Amino acid sequence: MSKRLVAFLSILSLFLSSPFIPANAAAKAGAKCTKVGIKSVVKDKSYICIKSGKKLVWSKGVSKLAKPIAAAPTSFSNLYENRDGIAYAAWKSTAESIAAGKSNVSSLKIYIGPNTTAPKYKTPEIAIGLVSQAFSNYKTPEDVHVIQYSVDDVKWADDKVKSIIDINDYNNLNRQENGRLVDSNCGATDCYGAKQVSTNSGIAFVLQGVPKVSNYDPMVKARLELGQLDAHEFLHAMQRATITGQQTKEWAVVWIVEGGAELAQNLVMSHKSYEEYMKWRKLDSAQLYGKNSKITNEFLTTYLNAKYNSDYWKTVDSYYAYNLGSRVIEIFVALKGPGVMLDLYRESALQGFEPAFQSIFGLSWSEASPVIVKTIVELFQSGE
Repeated sequence: MSKRLVAFLSILSLFLSSPFIPANAAAKAGAKCTKVGIKSVVKDKSYICIKSGKKLVWSKGVSKLAKPIAAAPTSFSNLYENRDGIAYAAWKSTAESIAAGKSNVSSLKIYIGPNTTAPKYKTPEIAIGLVSQAFSNYKTPEDVHVIQYSVDDVKWADDKVKSIIDINDYNNLNRQENGRLVDSNCGATDCYGAKQVSTNSGIAFVLQGVPKVSNYDPMVKARLELGQLDAHEFLHAMQRATITGQQTKEWAVVWIVEGGAELAQNLVMSHKSYEEYMKWRKLDSAQLYGKNSKITNEFLTTYLNAKYNSDYWKTVDSYYAYNLGSRVIEIFVALKGPGVMLDLYRESALQGFEPAFQSIFGLSWSEASPVIVKTIVELFQSGE
């Protein structure tokens, strides 16, 4: 479904419940109107009465003509032809999963360092609950601890982890993080990152470095103020929960791990608005669009080549594992629904990537990947 059609449906529902004046009132942008919030449609444009200074005037007209609904892909055989329907299909299936699900988080504790200014955003409970709700048929970590700390509270955060789990679990987590369980989220003067780790018994931590100074990342509002960072990290906890207590064969593909979390953060936190989802989707991938995009057939074919990446994509540029990875996973969600993000992670870890893909989609990776390459390259080069 196109952005214009979704916008049209949203406006239509507002018309049914809001004051409305007929088109013959001849609304025109900047002209005088009588009451804030009343609406008028003139030809193909909708106007709303707004307050500008001390005056009430008609807003700039917005076209409400809808494009034809884009068909959703149903398989890799019609993926390229129906590529314009991928984003909406992925968003819609996730929104439906959230509407039908419920959160299974039973214990969530949030700790803020004594020398850390509490973040203005109060989103961990919301974001973590929504992620669990979106995947309510999957195992959710029941014991979740969010630890927020500035560069001045790194030692405090480390001690907090030790106070929650025993020393063996702590040493195991610290070893997995190359001896930098907590401080790797911070530099010498400020913190800039977050990570998620889980113990073998399923206790989940979100370790969140709280920055003192903005890094001017255009995505900072979505990640911090709108909860996408919290959703991203908790999706990792959900991934890990799928394999807790099981013997794994290998690490899951990095663009499944990070691409899935990058996609989920936007799908989940924008589940009430397709327009919001598309806004953050485009901003997150801003550097990948256009005819001069690095995302060419040659680049993406190499990127997705399972044989070339014999170490299962550990050498893939981490930058592309996020935003480009999310576009690959978006295709899978459009075809199978959001649960495929966790299914593919679990089965890749237990079986290996290629057998996992074959078992979930019913065809080989070598058959599917050329279609994925063609589809994604076309979408980026056309600005979608």
